[in-house]
Amino acid sequence: MTNEFDAMTQGVSVGGVRSRYGVRVLLCYILKNVDSMVSRTAFSEILQSTELVNFFEINPALDALYENGLAELIEKEDDDYFRITPDGISVADKLQTDIPLSAREQALSAAFSVVARERLKGTVDYNIDKTENGCYVTLTVKDGGEIMMQTKLFAADYLQAELVGENFMKNPDKLYSGIIDSLTL
Repeated sequence: MTNEFDAMTQGVSVGGVRSRYGVRVLLCYILKNVDSMVSRTAFSEILQSTELVNFFEINPALDALYENGLAELIEKEDDDYFRITPDGISVADKLQTDIPLSAREQALSAAFSVVARERLKGTVDYNIDKTENGCYVTLTVKDGGEIMMQTKLFAADYLQAELVGENFMKNPDKLYSGIIDSLTL
């Protein structure tokens, strides 16, 4: 790998990416394999949660991808989004082996989870209502404007209610498909 260890390494775990070149290749690899637009915020979450890249290396690498024609930049109100270009796909294909397999696998695992959660924004939600005896957690799944499922659960306290809501947000399909399977099979 060229430019070995020229990136900031604070907070990067063993096996993480320690060159600016490697960071750009990893970003192309992620974009190619998730086959979706990915926001700056999502990239930060993906790479920070896995400790593969230093936080301060992410945005300059994303900007370099755009400037070099490896990714398109789509500016939205809430964030900047990136989509891979044919040149970016070529870079990911040719240079992916410059990034250790374990780093690629970790990055993709985190990316699929984060991107799936981003896609569900506005379609999946939870709400907590406090009562004298605890809390009610309302879990909602929408498709367009149509409510496909709404479930209300009791939790003993606010902490438990938050845990229920956050776990639902991580994998809402599991609950929805589990209920459908239980009622139709």
